[in-house]
Amino acid sequence: MRASRSASTKRPRPVDPRRRTAYHEAGHAVLSAAINDRPEHVSIRGHDGTLGRTTQKMLVRPTSLAQVYLAGLAAEHLLTGRRPRGFDIEVGLGVLAHLDRDLVAKIEGVDATDGYGAVHEVLRTGIREIENEVRAEVERHYGVARESLRSVWPSVRAVADALLAREELDRAGLDEALGDADIFGPVFAVQRAHGFLAATCAGPPTSPSS
Repeated sequence: MRASRSASTKRPRPVDPRRRTAYHEAGHAVLSAAINDRPEHVSIRGHDGTLGRTTQKMLVRPTSLAQVYLAGLAAEHLLTGRRPRGFDIEVGLGVLAHLDRDLVAKIEGVDATDGYGAVHEVLRTGIREIENEVRAEVERHYGVARESLRSVWPSVRAVADALLAREELDRAGLDEALGDADIFGPVFAVQRAHGFLAATCAGPPTSPSS
C-alpha cells in the first residue's frame, strides 16, 4: 500500500484570484495589527493597477515592517501550499532597484510591490547592498512572517472571509472580523523565538499593496 502524502508534500491547492487577494490583504492586516499598527482600511477592490490594498501607519522597526510587507505573500503561501510565483520576481526587482536605481527607474510600479518594500526595510537594518545577503535576509523575514500568520490562521481566515463578503473593511470592520481572538500572544511568541521584538519608532505612513 502506498504511503499517504505528508502535509508538506501535498499538491498545491488551486485558488481563484479573488480569494487569493482576500487572503493576501488579510495577511498584511493581521500581522500589522499584531506587530505594527491596526490598519485603517483594507480592500480587495481593484484600484490603480492593484488587486487590493491595506493602509496603516508604519510605526515599528525595519525588521517588523519587512514582515508586514511580506505577510501578503506569506498568507498566499499558507492558503495554497505553494510560495507565490511573484515572490522571487518582486524581491529581485526590489534588490535591483537598490543596486541599480537607474536600471529599474523605467519599470512602472516597482516601488509599490511587496518585495520592494521588504527589501527597503531589510536594507534599513544595516545589511550591505549585496544581492545574496539581501535575499537571504528577506527569506528569513518571510519565514518568520509565514510562521507568525500560521499561529493565528483562524484570524487571517476570518478577515479574508469578511473581505470576500464586503470587499472593504475600515478599522471597526476589521475589529469585528477579528473579534476577541488573541493575535498578540501567538505572534509575539513566534517573534521572540526568532529574536524579533516589535519596538515603536517614528515612521512615515505607507501602504503595502498587492
